Amino acid sequence: MKQLPLETFLALGWSPTVQAKLREMSARGEIDCLIAWDNAGKMSASAYTVEPPELDGALAIWRRHPLPPAQADTVKSKTQLAVELVRREGVNPNTAARRCGVNASAVYRALRRAETKPLCPCCLQVVRDGFEVDWSKVIGGKPGV
Repeated sequence: MKQLPLETFLALGWSPTVQAKLREMSARGEIDCLIAWDNAGKMSASAYTVEPPELDGALAIWRRHPLPPAQADTVKSKTQLAVELVRREGVNPNTAARRCGVNASAVYRALRRAETKPLCPCCLQVVRDGFEVDWSKVIGGKPGV
């Protein structure tokens, strides 16, 4: 599966009608990603407000907020997706949990565990013990420098 810019995603071979519909969907603020699927040998598309955790059969994806190249091929858990909604968009943890199909307590536990730990400025994930943020790859560089 490839992460594509919108214009490249729209040029995958869709009919002009489907292209127009996909362009319209991408303009809607609540749509987070468009995914092209292999549907029994025919290409089909789906729009999501939250990226689904399972991408089996996906041919390509357009994301409103593209992942950095190092993360483009990783898949996040449902809980990680919910936590990302809370951090990036300010969604209530209960709402984020419901959207992602996880128990709200899992989202609250993940947020609580991360309270005192440093977060990566790119992906908002906890920087685990023994690892450091590579500030040369962060847009804007190290804070305070």
